[in-house]
Amino acid sequence: RCGHFSVRLGTVAGGQTPFFDLTRYHDFPEFENYIRNVAQANPNIVKLRQIGYSHERRPLLGLKIGRVANHTKPAVWLDGGNHAREWPAFHVAIYFIDVLVRNYQIDDKITKYVNWLDIYVFPVLNPDGFIFSRTSKNALIRQWRKNRAPANCSGITALVKHICCDGVDLNRNYDLGFSNDNYPFNNPCSDEFQGPYPFSEPETRAVRDFVLSREIYGRLHALVSMHTHGQLWILPYNYHKRTYPEDFRELERLAKKAADKVYTYRETKYRIGTAADMLGAATGGATDWIKKNTPTKYVYVLELPPDMSTWFAFQIKPRWLIPISEETWMGIQVILDQVIEETIDEPRTRARRVIN
Repeated sequence: RCGHFSVRLGTVAGGQTPFFDLTRYHDFPEFENYIRNVAQANPNIVKLRQIGYSHERRPLLGLKIGRVANHTKPAVWLDGGNHAREWPAFHVAIYFIDVLVRNYQIDDKITKYVNWLDIYVFPVLNPDGFIFSRTSKNALIRQWRKNRAPANCSGITALVKHICCDGVDLNRNYDLGFSNDNYPFNNPCSDEFQGPYPFSEPETRAVRDFVLSREIYGRLHALVSMHTHGQLWILPYNYHKRTYPEDFRELERLAKKAADKVYTYRETKYRIGTAADMLGAATGGATDWIKKNTPTKYVYVLELPPDMSTWFAFQIKPRWLIPISEETWMGIQVILDQVIEETIDEPRTRARRVIN
């Protein structure tokens, strides 16, 4: 287990990762420094990726982790979500980076992942909102969900119309099921305000443009976006109840296999299904749009612990960050193994059969 992280200097095997204490919550500059330092210290297996800027001109940073190869490698995307108050998800993404880099050429399984895959990790896709949520313990600020888009003055509350409210829910801003008649998503004063039009936000445009870019389009085989909370393993589609992709059963089987692996660690039990069926439909979601508009097969949202019985537990006690990171990584490995099996192992087996 990785109770705390430390720098490895001058080691024969294993990458160098700066100290990042997962027994407490960190501010955005610490995330940014960690990401940049990991890329700088491990140029043989890590490349810095900046896919755009936020409203307040902060960089949207991630890492491409994978040994340079002379052929096109399958890719996997892992992110810490895009809701400001969901701090644990950002920190779990850092854990993934640390495990992959620090254990390269030490752990055979990790080495296989880094050699055979390109794993993109984007810990914080809403830096402005995250920073704002850290500025006060006032519940209205601490529980901020949206980005920091300028105020829209068409908001509605129980008592007042045409009120000005800041921010857009980035996970309602994608172009799928988007409608200006869709309440409450059309209300600027809602936590789930979808924005004035699809992809109105620089953060969502950055993700859209990158997943459609020549760098990863067509070779991105799995994407996992982490959120808090609920212990839900969410499959597409979520913009309408009882609406599923053609390969839903395959996604469901892999999700169950991964969730079963998570359960073996400390008996954390995930519910599996679409958010539309489990909670109610929500339009404009990132993973729905990606599943609809790219060939990416395994697309999931993970609502990390605790379960839904704990109200407003978006920021768990920091002591739970490490066990949640460790158990979640067990499930992620199931997905990585599946991508390798489908894109590398099975094609090799078929090729051998043809030769023989």
